[in-house]
Amino acid sequence: MIRIQELKKSFGPKHILKGVDLQVGKGESLVILGGSGTGKSVLLRHVVALLRPDSGEVWVDGQRIDTLSGAELRQIRHKFGFAFQEAALFDSMSVYENVAFPLRRHRRNLGEKAIEERVSECLSMVGMPGVAELMPSELSGGMRRRVGFARAIALEPEILLFDEPTSGLDPVMTSIINDVIITLRQELNATTITITHDLASARTIATHLALLVAGKVVEYGERDHFFNSTNPMVRQFLEGRADGPVTKTLLK
Repeated sequence: MIRIQELKKSFGPKHILKGVDLQVGKGESLVILGGSGTGKSVLLRHVVALLRPDSGEVWVDGQRIDTLSGAELRQIRHKFGFAFQEAALFDSMSVYENVAFPLRRHRRNLGEKAIEERVSECLSMVGMPGVAELMPSELSGGMRRRVGFARAIALEPEILLFDEPTSGLDPVMTSIINDVIITLRQELNATTITITHDLASARTIATHLALLVAGKVVEYGERDHFFNSTNPMVRQFLEGRADGPVTKTLLK
C-alpha cells in the first residue's frame, strides 16, 4: 500500500532523513519507533505529501506521489485520515462541526441528514457518542484525541496516520486509545502508520515495527521478530537506552 525508497530530507545543513526504505502492506499496522529528533514525524508527513523529499520516492497504492501536482495530490489525500498529536480541533466549532468539516468540504452533495448520520457513526466508532454539541474546551485530552480520530475517519479513508496518539495521556486513557486504533483498522479495513514513543502501545497495536535511528531505518519486521531482535540498536532502544554507544557510533 505504501512504499518509500531512498528517501532523503534536509532542512538547511541538518540532515533529517538519510535514505529511508520502508514498505507497508494493505491492512497492516506499522508502528515507527525512535528517539526524539530522529525524523519520525518528518517521515510521516512525506507519506501524505505534506513535505517533498530532497530525493527518493514515495508510492501510495501503486502511484508515485512525491512528483504529483497540487490538484493531483488533493485526490490522493482522500485516501488518508491524519490524526495529529494534539487533535488539532477547531476550538470555535462544536464537536459536531469539527467532525462534519471534511464532509462539508469534500462531499458537497451530502445533505444535512446524511452528514448528521455520518458524524454520529464516526463518534460512536471512537467511543464518543453523545458529545456532538460540546465544544473542544469542554473535553479532556483523551476525548479531544478521539474526536480528532472521528474527524480523520469521516471520509472513510484507506490509510490512517497517527502522530503520537497517546502522548501525555494516563495509562487508562492510553489503553482506550490503543483499543480505538485497533477497532478503526479492523472496521475500516485500513492500513495504519503510527508514530509513538510508547513501547506498550506499540506492542499492542502493531503488526509490524520499524526503528528509525539517525535518519535511517535500522530494523523492520513483524511484531514478534522486532521485539526478539538481536540488533544492538533495537536492544538499546527497548531497554531505554536510545542514546547508547551503538547509536552514538551511527550518529557520528
